[in-house]
Amino acid sequence: MLNWIETHLVRAVLVVAALLFAAYELSAMVFAYSGDARTVAALVSVAPEVGGPISSIPVRADQQVLAGETVFAIDPRPFALAVASAEARLATAQQQSALAQQAVAEGSASLDQARARQADAADVLARQQRLVRDGDTPMQRVDDATRDAGVARAAVEQADAAAAVSRQLVLVRQAEAGEATAALDVARYELTRATVAAPAAGRVAPFTARPGDSAVVGRPVLLLVTDADWRIVANLTERHMGRLRPGQSVWVMLGSDPWRVHRGRVRSTAAAVTGAAMAGDEGVLPAVPADTDWIRLPQRFPVEIVLPDLPSGLRLYHGATARLLVWF
Repeated sequence: MLNWIETHLVRAVLVVAALLFAAYELSAMVFAYSGDARTVAALVSVAPEVGGPISSIPVRADQQVLAGETVFAIDPRPFALAVASAEARLATAQQQSALAQQAVAEGSASLDQARARQADAADVLARQQRLVRDGDTPMQRVDDATRDAGVARAAVEQADAAAAVSRQLVLVRQAEAGEATAALDVARYELTRATVAAPAAGRVAPFTARPGDSAVVGRPVLLLVTDADWRIVANLTERHMGRLRPGQSVWVMLGSDPWRVHRGRVRSTAAAVTGAAMAGDEGVLPAVPADTDWIRLPQRFPVEIVLPDLPSGLRLYHGATARLLVWF
């Protein structure tokens, strides 16, 4: 009797185990369930474009801000001084450029004067040469006129070289003025960047920055949880991925809104993931590691789900948990 009971009990356990395994395998054709889901939103890090001590933070954690609203400011005094210095350098460069233009005008006048003297010297030399041929003047005067013509020609060459230098100096001064203008534009831009505005509307996440802290260029000071792109990201096993399609209905229960079921729809499914065994793709592909020591677990893929029918007054929280059910 005991052997009969043991034999049938073992068979019953095996049959139940087989039925449970078959039910588990067949369930992938009927529905998918996941408790590994998170509510996420578009996050925007607010980092300064210029560095310096923070002078004020007019917002507080969890405050709703609008796009363009000031969220923190950096001490503007160094940037205002840089603007004043750049304005002074530009004024100096413009004055030097004006002086260079005047030097060009003076050089042109000197060149015209030297050319006029050269022409007079050439006329005197020609007249003395005619007179010496007629025997009306001594040869000494021809020699003197030849010397004066040579001096006048050298003066023209000198004036021409000085005019060329003046024209080159104008180009140099104009380049310096252009560089000073660019430096002033940069200084003015950096002054405007000392006041940092919210790039998008949203709620201010908790932060640790305080007035007096040193802000570093590119290092976030605040984080905004924006009002846009709220969604559920659920990690579903690979056994369900072949049956999921964008637009498919999903039933979701939010951890921040318990015991109420919301209807959503699949927006996208991941075509690839990476894990600890495929290191090197981090930062490009979503990482969903399989946490196990000795059993090979099914790979999970992130699926994005939107909730278009949420009540208008329902407040969502980035990182809150969720559970979902999909019927195929």
